[in-house]
Formats: sequence, structure tokens, C-alpha cells
Amino acid sequence: MTQFISLKVPAELEHLLFFPEKETILENEHYKRWSGSIPFESFPYELLYYNNVESYAPWTKGAEHVKELLDKWKEIDSECSSLFSERKVNQTSGLMKQGISLFLTAVFWMHGRPVILSSLQRQIESLKDIPVNLAERLSFIIARPAFFHSYRQLSELFQEFEKQYAKYLIKNKNSKKNV
Repeated sequence: MTQFISLKVPAELEHLLFFPEKETILENEHYKRWSGSIPFESFPYELLYYNNVESYAPWTKGAEHVKELLDKWKEIDSECSSLFSERKVNQTSGLMKQGISLFLTAVFWMHGRPVILSSLQRQIESLKDIPVNLAERLSFIIARPAFFHSYRQLSELFQEFEKQYAKYLIKNKNSKKNV
């Protein structure tokens, strides 16, 4: 039986783009373990974590899940590209929101942390192995998610991040060998 729970949006995740309401509803059982599919809800594992609801904590094995997040972006990227080329800009908002959510998730999880949206710029500046000028570029994208230039910028951020992720994997693989 499917069980839905109502959760307050915690202070760590308060952001109008992702949570215009103060509460949200999630299917609790779906997040008790990793299902191998990336959910379309914004930051469901973090919502549960910050509300002290028992669930899987993917950031503890974040580097393992980042590849899946990047693959999911490639699907969204393809759809966005088609919509922008067909000048159907009004249909891109939801996809861009998902893309931004995936990007933030990938960045935080690679660093072994749950996503924190409050004081996002300060949080991003505390991370290593991230694309250049990430805070400023994300600020632009989040302010105008349905613009073509925001889409291009997000796409470029994903490309740069994928390179950072590859370096991260190599570095961590080599450090494990040296132990």
C-alpha cells in the first residue's frame, strides 16, 4: 500500500523555485532505499532527512549515484534542446527546474553532503572540485530558468562538472590504492 506523508519544507531547503509552498507530499516508502531511478521531486531524500524521517541517505554514497544523476540530465538536456529549437520555451520551465535540481544534487552528493539551499552561495563556496564561478552562474540560471541562455549555461555546467567528477573518481581511486 502506498503511503504518502506531508512534510514541512525545512529551513535548509526553503527556496521559491523548488518549494513555493511551505509543505509538500512524498511517497515515504519509495525513499527508504535506493531504487535506481531518479525521482522527479526536488530533493526528496533531503526533505525526509531534514524532517527526521527515516530514509536512505544517498549522499553517504554520493559518488556512486552521481553517474545516474548525470545520465538523467542527458535525457532532460535532449528534451530541452528540442523544445528550445522548436521555440516552445513555455514548456521548458519544469524540465529546467528538474535539471537545476539534478545539478545541485550531484554537486552536493559528490561532496558527501545533503543539499542545502539556504545561503546557497556560501554553501557552494565551501565546496571543492566545482566548475569556475559556479555561484554566479547558478544565480543567473535560477533567476531565469526558462531562458535559452540559462539552459545553455546549465548544460555547460553539467559538462564541466562531469569532468570534475571524473577527476574526483580518479583521485579517490588512487588514494584508496595508496592506503
